Amino acid sequence: MPHSRAEIEAAFLATRAAQDADDWNAYCDLLTEDAVYVEHHFGVYRGREAIRAWLVPVMKPLVGWSYPTEWCVIEGDRVVFLWWNRMPGKRADGTCYEFSGITTLLYAGGGRFSYQEDVYNFDETRKVMAEWAEDRKRAAAQG
Repeated sequence: MPHSRAEIEAAFLATRAAQDADDWNAYCDLLTEDAVYVEHHFGVYRGREAIRAWLVPVMKPLVGWSYPTEWCVIEGDRVVFLWWNRMPGKRADGTCYEFSGITTLLYAGGGRFSYQEDVYNFDETRKVMAEWAEDRKRAAAQG
């Protein structure tokens, strides 16, 4: 039997708040002890502490990024949403340095999720991140 939509929404909003605060330890605390995290470019992580050992160091240098959610669907215990990885600053034309992805979460109850899978275009990610880094370097050199 699926959990109530209100309970799932509250847990989902807690993940967004932890992410927005760059508090990746708190984010991991919202996973079950036996959670599975599928990251198509970095691997499959099994168990909250294995996920934490990978996620916290990976996200540490990304301070100041934001992760707006464009849309979210809740069906049963599953949450699917489109997000943006948005880097600080903007291009000269005013657009954001960002790339999108889609995440699937499975709610397990008690405010925790037992499964997460992220899908995004890794080639686009590398391209946008390289452009952002080069523009920041150029701006710093110009003083």
